[in-house]
Amino acid sequence: EMTRVICAEAIEALRDPVRVGIPEGFTYNLVTLCPPYEEIVYADLLDAVANSPAVTDDTVILVEYPVELGCLPHVISRNDGGLLVGVRNRKYGRTVIALY
Repeated sequence: EMTRVICAEAIEALRDPVRVGIPEGFTYNLVTLCPPYEEIVYADLLDAVANSPAVTDDTVILVEYPVELGCLPHVISRNDGGLLVGVRNRKYGRTVIALY
């Protein structure tokens, strides 16, 4: 199997994968998002990952966020009419991991 690490702004890479060097049509089985808590708009990040051409219905998505946000949405609507459904949130001190 092939492993690919992309060092780019997450929202840019999710919205336009080819622009950051991801081959056209390439999709990921796992996406982990650990943004700087104070520098990200989580609504924009979730929209970008839900509608990314690099993400499929079978992609596992992990999003790290601060406990102060409360809880990320359980269901996120996609532009194609599909849904991104949250499976679990786990709290680790000040950090929460959301699994979609």
